[in-house]
Amino acid sequence: METKYYNRYSYAELRARLDAPDCKQIDVDTIGAWMADYGTQYWNGLGYDADGVSIQPVIEYDTDTEQGEIVGYEIV
Repeated sequence: METKYYNRYSYAELRARLDAPDCKQIDVDTIGAWMADYGTQYWNGLGYDADGVSIQPVIEYDTDTEQGEIVGYEIV
């Protein structure tokens, strides 16, 4: 998963990218990573509530190790 640079104060800029007509997967992954780092209070059990948008992690599960890994995020 590739993300853009962000810091604690980047939420407004990252959230605005989701509404942009040229929003790309990297934008979704970046705000998802931001939420995981700084926005845990927005977690609802399934995903993050980002001002009217639900951002959910995409988890790739390895049956051999019985562990999951976040490989990206999606808007639901």
